[in-house]
Amino acid sequence: MDFVTMGMFIIDEIHYPEPKKPDQDVMGGAGLYAALGARLFRPARSSRRVGWVVHQGHDFPPHIKKTIDSWGTSCQFISTPDRPTTRAWNAYEPDGYRSFRYLNEKIRVDEDCLTAEQLRSKTYHLICSAERCISVLQGIDRKRRELATADRMNEHTATALMEKPFFIWEPVPDLCKPSEFESFLEALKHVDVVSPNLDEFCNLLGISIDLERPSGWDLLRQKCAELVEPSTEESEVALVVRLGEKGCFFAQPKQNLILPAYHEQEAASQVVDPTGGGNTFLGGFALGVVESMRMDRGERLEEAAIYGVVAASFAIEQVGVPTLHRSMSYGEFWNGEKVEKRLKKYRKRVQMLVDQAKE
Repeated sequence: MDFVTMGMFIIDEIHYPEPKKPDQDVMGGAGLYAALGARLFRPARSSRRVGWVVHQGHDFPPHIKKTIDSWGTSCQFISTPDRPTTRAWNAYEPDGYRSFRYLNEKIRVDEDCLTAEQLRSKTYHLICSAERCISVLQGIDRKRRELATADRMNEHTATALMEKPFFIWEPVPDLCKPSEFESFLEALKHVDVVSPNLDEFCNLLGISIDLERPSGWDLLRQKCAELVEPSTEESEVALVVRLGEKGCFFAQPKQNLILPAYHEQEAASQVVDPTGGGNTFLGGFALGVVESMRMDRGERLEEAAIYGVVAASFAIEQVGVPTLHRSMSYGEFWNGEKVEKRLKKYRKRVQMLVDQAKE
């Protein structure tokens, strides 16, 4: 297993400014989009290496089940026939601001939801509070050790289970505030990558950053460096601040990097709904980590960020998830395009930016 997300699956209803009619029964949730980000880089022959959990209520729409099944992932459906599926209400204001609230009680994903196969994953994505992040990571470690003990006859498998997987933590937006900063620092000791978006990053630190000004970029670099420089060889964390249409800012000890968004300003018309773009970025990021295992840490995480940017580009081109089409002769297409073609195109663009910076 290459990737498992601990994010939830949610069925959304999305409301827009009049006269546009609302969309109902839209697939959503951090778990869905993170799984999508990883699945983009694991076509049918290896799609089972992407794992996630869906709590399936008595109202689960058949068309959603059909779509999930078509991806061929290791999706753990947990039946909850005594209650509806977790649902949420979303509303977009004319200025683009999105309001969100749950319509019923949510069911969170923890280590006890995972199958034995999912407990063998190389990478994990979490979106939660700092305290819950530490708790779930410790729970995953405990379950992996139990599995290794039970599987001690297979030395190779047992050894792999005893190794620490790669953890990517997405802080829950509501708890990105100065009063949570000490808990945030404590969680950094347990994860490999932490990734808030810019608003969440600013709210956590109690600051304002205007990226329309050069001083804003300087402040972003400074604050990121202050968080990652205390890292040690035993516990080295990277920070990826997601910047929406400006791409992402990546920082780890002695290195920082800005990667642009895939869809440039002239292609802004291709961006239909940014919902889930950040979660999809992190699912793609995780697969980039897996694909670049032989690189040194700096190159590895830079490559992972490239995967993340490309993954996010597919998520934001429509309401809900991109359309998957399979061709017997040419393989998989998402929204009519091959993922590897988009990845190659973006890599070339990044290399041109790097070359220009050296001139």
